Amino acid sequence: MDKVKLACTNSHEYAAQEASSQKDALLDLHNQIVHLFCTRLSENSIMVIQEELQLMQRSSYYLEIQRNDLLSTADQQQQTLNSSESTVLSLIDQRRLGCAMTLANTQVKLLLTLLGMLYKEIISGCRELEVFMIKCDQGSVDSDIAASMQEKLQQVHQYLNDFESRMTRNLGPLDLQNQLILNTGHYPVPQLSASLVIKMPVIFDRCASRVTSNTAHLCWEVTNQQSKEPCQEFEIHIKSLHPTVDQGQFIKSTCQSYSIQFNNLTPDRYYQFSVKRVDAVNLVYGLWTDTIILKTDHFLHSCHPACSSATLTLPATPVQPRST
Repeated sequence: MDKVKLACTNSHEYAAQEASSQKDALLDLHNQIVHLFCTRLSENSIMVIQEELQLMQRSSYYLEIQRNDLLSTADQQQQTLNSSESTVLSLIDQRRLGCAMTLANTQVKLLLTLLGMLYKEIISGCRELEVFMIKCDQGSVDSDIAASMQEKLQQVHQYLNDFESRMTRNLGPLDLQNQLILNTGHYPVPQLSASLVIKMPVIFDRCASRVTSNTAHLCWEVTNQQSKEPCQEFEIHIKSLHPTVDQGQFIKSTCQSYSIQFNNLTPDRYYQFSVKRVDAVNLVYGLWTDTIILKTDHFLHSCHPACSSATLTLPATPVQPRST
């Protein structure tokens, strides 16, 4: 009889210890999730992740060809080829260059797809953890649910790490299967490499851009660019959105400044303006174009731009787009 009582006592003690252990583990998991919500999954952190993803999606990506066989001086090593080096450029096999462009395009698409998937998994995991916290407060969590959420917590941490590592990782160089210049054995072949470079998106300065009754003064900038980069060429489209005007009519202009003024607009009319970099021959991916819609004033008065800009007077008949 005493042995039975002792066994029952030991069983109760074991059950109590087990319950206490589960309670401590649940409390520890609860605190880990609270800490994550206060740091890497805070409202501000989620907003930063979303902005970083959007920035990558809106950026332009270029294939940059570099020489690796120059003297190792500060200004010559890894020198980027430009149009003046026509001799070297003419030696590049166009088929292999096309393959490199295709590889670069595929790499960018894979990167953006992966970042988008990681972002969705982070948000999905965040919601699951929020539901778990509500159940904790209601006291409706068992050991199986706690174990599942512990695994989910580790997954969310891994998703965050993967997202951050790919945001900071250098995009180039590309792993090319073949050299861009065919080796015929008749002369030394310049050693070339190809890298992916990223340029931040061009966006309108919505505070500085303005219209009057017959003019539009537009300003734009490059995201996160502290100073204006010289020798940049931009393409601007203007399109009338007046209901009685053919929606396909538009004006296209290019300029090398960061602002432009359009004259001869019609008062009291909506116009759609778009801006982007002029497509370069080495552009491998760049889909996004910034667009704003402005309405000209009803009364006639002049516009005085605050900074130097290109000026374009619109023709009486807008340019019709060519059919593709």
